[in-house]
Amino acid sequence: MRFERRINISSIEGKIDLLHNLIKEMRGIVDFNWCGELFYPYYDYFNDGNLRYRSGSLIAFWGLLTEWEDGSGFPFYTGVEEYDAHHIDKYLKEFLKYSSDIKKEYPNIYYIIVESLIHLNNREDMESKFPNIPSEVFISVRKKLLQNDIQKPDTNVYEYAFKEAGMSY
Repeated sequence: MRFERRINISSIEGKIDLLHNLIKEMRGIVDFNWCGELFYPYYDYFNDGNLRYRSGSLIAFWGLLTEWEDGSGFPFYTGVEEYDAHHIDKYLKEFLKYSSDIKKEYPNIYYIIVESLIHLNNREDMESKFPNIPSEVFISVRKKLLQNDIQKPDTNVYEYAFKEAGMSY
């Protein structure tokens, strides 16, 4: 008889396990149910002592941004939703707080997150999209992250980003 480990998806460990499994199953695609089974405050783990939680939470943030960027969904709270949604301001503040460490430790993950933020900033009026968030948050992101010329670290940045997070597909 084969026993499979049940995933407790109410913990960060369970969410990261689920994320790993979904990425492997979907062969590197991160278009998931971010406001359902993967709903979790991943920003709390951007500087966690557990490397798996830290890198997995950053991949989750990229997944949230990608869902918005490619138009397959909108996982962020704007003040009017009637479903669980992620707070982009908390993600941005925590990412800003640890951005230099993230850039050193996970250059590919850093690159894909900042690349998504650049695309979204160029396409969207953030202050109008999120009227409940003080504009200073977006001004800080633009000043500290989006005005710098970022260099693409590797030829296959997405594959290496998953490797940095200990994920394969």
